[in-house]
Amino acid sequence: MFTTRNIVLFALIMLVAIATNWVVERGDEQDEPHAIGRNDPDLYMLNARITQFSAKGARQHEIRASRLTHFPLTNMTALITPNVSLFANNASSPWNITADNGRLLPQSQLRDQIVELWDNVLATRSNSAGDFINIQTASLTVYPGQDYAETNQKVYIDGARGRTSAAGMQAYLEEGRYLFSSDSNNRVITTLWPAAKHP
Repeated sequence: MFTTRNIVLFALIMLVAIATNWVVERGDEQDEPHAIGRNDPDLYMLNARITQFSAKGARQHEIRASRLTHFPLTNMTALITPNVSLFANNASSPWNITADNGRLLPQSQLRDQIVELWDNVLATRSNSAGDFINIQTASLTVYPGQDYAETNQKVYIDGARGRTSAAGMQAYLEEGRYLFSSDSNNRVITTLWPAAKHP
């Protein structure tokens, strides 16, 4: 036999159940998109070093960073103070490329491995004869497997014989071949230093 008290109690229980169900379903709806889109890192390393070897066991290139953080959703690795060394066929005088920040994009079916560098990028190479090349720019994209680098930012190339500045550059590093580009604000300018006088 239902009394007014039983009816009120039953109604309250039903209201609490409906409200609880609504809150749980709404929470699931709000959480689901965030769960799908999250890209939390799954790996980080301090003072990391990655070395790539050729089929014959020779070092091809080396990537070092004070901190390396991998993000699985995008399969991208962030690099703090990266340092890229390209050995190619001349391990005694490799290219060394440094920057404040960078990221590593792995090899895929559509592209080779890429290292993107930015903030205070400096690429250097020197040999025992005293010859050197310094490349300075704001950002640089490096293809370590091809010994190739490019930038669409203003670039300065200094050597023992002079300096070249340009709006952008494609550099075939191992060959020592550079293609420079200009724009309305930055022409390709080469300045030659005076030849050293010998006594």
